[in-house]
Amino acid sequence: MNTRPFPGGDARTIVLVLVLALLGAGCALRGGAGKKGKDPDMVSGRVVDPDGRPIPFARISVLPVGEWEDAKRRKKGFEPPPEGSRGLAVSTEGGRWLVDHMSDDMGTDVTLTTDYYYEITVYKPGFHPWKDSILYERGTLQLDVTLEPDAIEIEDAGHMVDTGVDDTNTGKGVLRQGE
Repeated sequence: MNTRPFPGGDARTIVLVLVLALLGAGCALRGGAGKKGKDPDMVSGRVVDPDGRPIPFARISVLPVGEWEDAKRRKKGFEPPPEGSRGLAVSTEGGRWLVDHMSDDMGTDVTLTTDYYYEITVYKPGFHPWKDSILYERGTLQLDVTLEPDAIEIEDAGHMVDTGVDDTNTGKGVLRQGE
């Protein structure tokens, strides 16, 4: 008869396996064990309203637009992102978002190219879209965005339309009531 509380091992073994799995996940989030201390390549941020409240479900688009022209920083074998590449994200309930790769026209994952400009657009219905071209160098680029409400305030100033007829009227036509 098996007296172990869990099939395949005792509680200490299972706890040890869970701890090692969590440590491995932490290494992966920091760029892997082989890249000690290196930030992972990603663009991330937070979308908020003017009062600092998070905006959930905003759409974020990251499009490559051009390489940095500084010849000193160019790498041998530099490859621009494939034509039609795009990174997409949607902000969480807390307004946070993350793009750690893009996809090409065929849906294949493409890494973020370093020393390259990306056009980042943040859109949420009810707010003015935000768009800017950002130089992505390497590691983690944190980009926090404040979206302005799309509300337009109109002040009623009375009769502002001049309905008088004078020499400047050039329109021709017939106004028929009820049509």
